Amino acid sequence: MSAFYEFTIPYQELAVDPQAAAPMLGYDSDMPDDILTMVREVVDETADCYDIRGGYMIFDSVAVNKDDCTLSIGGSTFHISKIITRQIKRSTQVAVFICTAGVGIEQWSRKMLADNEPLKGFIADIMGGVVVELAIDRIQQLLGEAMNAAGLKITNRYSPGYCGWHTFEQHHLFSLLPTTLGIRLTESALMQPIKSVSGIIGIGADVRFNPYSCGLCDATQCVYRNKR
Repeated sequence: MSAFYEFTIPYQELAVDPQAAAPMLGYDSDMPDDILTMVREVVDETADCYDIRGGYMIFDSVAVNKDDCTLSIGGSTFHISKIITRQIKRSTQVAVFICTAGVGIEQWSRKMLADNEPLKGFIADIMGGVVVELAIDRIQQLLGEAMNAAGLKITNRYSPGYCGWHTFEQHHLFSLLPTTLGIRLTESALMQPIKSVSGIIGIGADVRFNPYSCGLCDATQCVYRNKR
């Protein structure tokens, strides 16, 4: 087990693309000009709303059981589903990660709803999700670079609530970390601030980073579907 590696990521470094909102707004490709203009306005107006922090901790004491699709990290056992088991089965280490965009963007979104600007509020909610995914993309890239320097590779990242992994196990995941960067869990294991993510990344000499197996998963509103 290593130390917890913590990162603060400036919003300006993420190169947020307004077009990233298109799928969640119901568009297969480019958005109409009037909608794109509003998205750009929201992106500009919310640039100072973010407090982006994240990090990861690497665990050496791990075991993947292919028979019952469980992952043991230290003294905790996670029921991770067949999909995730197949992807991380050759891992000799696991990185547990968390990341948040902060509470500011959801406060701004709620203010727009209260001010009778529901579309702007909805767009802000979408872009908050885009931002936190870009942030964890960056942290995963840093992890990959560090592992590559050590002669190792990493897998895709997987989160409770996706690919058949029950959201409630987020409680166990958080218990492994020395800090949660201010992210709290409700009794039902939902994260607050809302625009936060957590999960695992497999590490090993023989693992691979694969395209997400979206055809095998029944989650239709999944951020990873845009990463195929």
